[in-house]
Amino acid sequence: MHRFISGKQFAVDQTTSNPTPYYVVLGEGDTLLATGDFPWRPLSEPQWRSLDIPASAQHLLGGYEGHPCFAVKIDTLSMPPEPFHWVGLRQLLSAQRILDDEFGMVGAALQVLDWEQTHQFCSRCGSPVGEHSSDRAKVCGSCKIHFYPRISPCVITLVSRDDHCLLARHNRSPSNFYSTLAGFIEAGESVEQALHREVAEEVGVSVKNIQYFASQPWPYPGQLMLGYTAEYDSGEIKVDGVEIADARWFKFNELPPVPPTGSIAGRLIQRFVEQHQ
Repeated sequence: MHRFISGKQFAVDQTTSNPTPYYVVLGEGDTLLATGDFPWRPLSEPQWRSLDIPASAQHLLGGYEGHPCFAVKIDTLSMPPEPFHWVGLRQLLSAQRILDDEFGMVGAALQVLDWEQTHQFCSRCGSPVGEHSSDRAKVCGSCKIHFYPRISPCVITLVSRDDHCLLARHNRSPSNFYSTLAGFIEAGESVEQALHREVAEEVGVSVKNIQYFASQPWPYPGQLMLGYTAEYDSGEIKVDGVEIADARWFKFNELPPVPPTGSIAGRLIQRFVEQHQ
């Protein structure tokens, strides 16, 4: 059973009086407030109140362990009081110190607060926007257009060739990991069309036998990663030099540093390794 459920699914149990809420407290970028305990958990009501810090924004995310859970934005504390400290979401993910439910919850918090900050005015007429009465949406008081949190679909693919897989080092990656190929789905494209295009653009090869694997929300800033596997068909590796710095075929038992299994890229690679061990 999931510990976190989204706001659309969550309704506070009416039989519970004064349900104790939880708080995902965010600072600059993807930094969040944590205690010394791992895996990471949101702050309890007493922990949040003990900080006595005003929130610049607050949104109900959904339910966590049957209680309401809020995303809270504050100005970063340079030295939070013990036992609190700031930690980046990527850092927690790389160290495998955050569970799937909590990763989804923090990702939702990042996306909702980013949407709140970037949708103060209507992009059609420039008027201030207000809150929708029931949906998570902004509504222009003048022209009545609705603005929902933006979700951008992306395709992410592990390409295999017998017991080798094609991994690439991305120019914009904050780490030196070799990872799977990925890209945004453009207007008018199917997922399969985007997959073929992205692989050809980034590494110059063509693929076949595309199979769906899984999906994962990815909050940088609001992507939905659609994971697939594909088999090599033809062509020689030729990196684009823009998004991809290097790409190579790696044998399943001779892999370079790769993403952690908390990410869908890491899980795609993990399954490939397990299939060939």
